[in-house]
Amino acid sequence: MDKIGVFKRYTKKPSALKYGYYYYAKLSVPFHKEGRFIRVWLPEDYDFNNPEKKFPVIYFSDGQNLVDKYLSAYGEWELDKTAHRLKRRGYPSFIAVGIDCTKDPMERMNELNPPYRIDIKREPYPNHPIGNQYVDYIADKLKPLIDSLFYTIPDKECTAIGGSSMGGIMSFYAYIYRPDIFGFSLSFSPAFFFYTKKHWESILDEYDINKDKNGKLFLYSGGRDFEAIFLTPVFNTYNYLKNRLNENQLQMLIDTSEIHHEQAWAKYLYDALKFWLKD
Repeated sequence: MDKIGVFKRYTKKPSALKYGYYYYAKLSVPFHKEGRFIRVWLPEDYDFNNPEKKFPVIYFSDGQNLVDKYLSAYGEWELDKTAHRLKRRGYPSFIAVGIDCTKDPMERMNELNPPYRIDIKREPYPNHPIGNQYVDYIADKLKPLIDSLFYTIPDKECTAIGGSSMGGIMSFYAYIYRPDIFGFSLSFSPAFFFYTKKHWESILDEYDINKDKNGKLFLYSGGRDFEAIFLTPVFNTYNYLKNRLNENQLQMLIDTSEIHHEQAWAKYLYDALKFWLKD
């Protein structure tokens, strides 16, 4: 199908897409006056003529980096290839929805950061964080649109959110802020370092994170070069959470040899998605 609602089939060449189908639309968003490209990847077994066959959905920040290196300035996560591997090994297929990021680094940090005072003034740093608006847009506007146009399973357990770096802290924040919507968070290299350990834990205390209310969470950090500043805050957050969630809800993966880059996140995407999709 060339069009599904407002979404058009992506057919531009060259393209690195190997499996599945790719759609896109430019939609208005409450956090940016110019709107934003939204990209929808459908798995290879998506049957356009069978609405009874429905799929889990994972929402990502930095949507331009998911499946096609020709759309990205930094490389891709190879999501279509990872989904194909998972399918071959018996895991369920899923739909991925990506929200392109702004080209302005400061705007990106403000969009994807929780709305709290920043402690660590690393230049540049978020000066007007509005992560709540970003998450609410996904939960209350984008998700209903996607559920209305595509064959999705709308339940919380089948609705995930993911991202890396600023997108990593955003996906973590979505997990604690909107547990009514998101049953899984893929949080790669999350930028927890903007907050002191004490302040960050006081923020987490506000949300009463517990095994009955929250779903699954996958934390990852590398440890080489710039990525080193992400490592300790990820460990601290994991230690905070491990007494509040059970072992089937929380997983952390550390590779201190990896730098802050899409290739590292692509490398461990399989592990994170497997954790979400397994029973």
